[in-house]
Amino acid sequence: MDSQQHYLLLGATGYSGIEFIHQALETVQRPNVTLFVRPGSEPKLPPAALTNTNFRLVLGSLTDAQAIKLALAGDERFPPVSIVVSLLGAYPSFIPLFTRDTSTPIADALRSTVLPVMKSSHVSRIIALSTPTGCYSAEEARTVPWKWWLYMQIPRLLQPQGNAEMKHIADVVIEAGTKDRDLEWTVFRVPHLTSGSRDVGVIAGHLDRNYTASLNLSRASLVKWVFNEVKEKAWIRDTPMLANP
Repeated sequence: MDSQQHYLLLGATGYSGIEFIHQALETVQRPNVTLFVRPGSEPKLPPAALTNTNFRLVLGSLTDAQAIKLALAGDERFPPVSIVVSLLGAYPSFIPLFTRDTSTPIADALRSTVLPVMKSSHVSRIIALSTPTGCYSAEEARTVPWKWWLYMQIPRLLQPQGNAEMKHIADVVIEAGTKDRDLEWTVFRVPHLTSGSRDVGVIAGHLDRNYTASLNLSRASLVKWVFNEVKEKAWIRDTPMLANP
């Protein structure tokens, strides 16, 4: 892991965000990490992240352009952010099951605030979490495996707001990359997330007839994959599906 890399982590207080922090803390050459969280959410963070000199905390909302700009900027300790990692996701709720709400506040904030401020701050790389809610190639649309097609119907029926949010996050990042060829984006899609080992393998690929994997992915292996992808850049401007074997 490159100790000179400076990450801006969005979604730091979620389960995957906490795992990201733990893995960053455990590496010998710790990267610089800015944690962007809503005011009042600091107690959800691992205590070590609040005291370790490789971490800093910036409070704000995703629609606060000044807070995002501050988070991306360097200071006397940190260089400017080199990569944004978004582990933002919709929180499960039964209310949209009855209201059929399909609002997308996270994706809207990425489009209106986060991505434009990244551009003005000359931050050109983002890795963002999504789910297998959409097909991003003609081959996927034609040959998505039946078990994955059936799996994708569950959130559409039971979590319409969360499903819409996660798909729109992918659409917004891809759209930004289409307009700005300097943006190095990766949207990684995940199935059911588990608390399994970080050492289990991760199968990354397109969701077509050749994709063979389980419907599960451990958060720890997901985070390990993200750190590897930052270094290897194997999926720039692409939408890999991730799952454990």
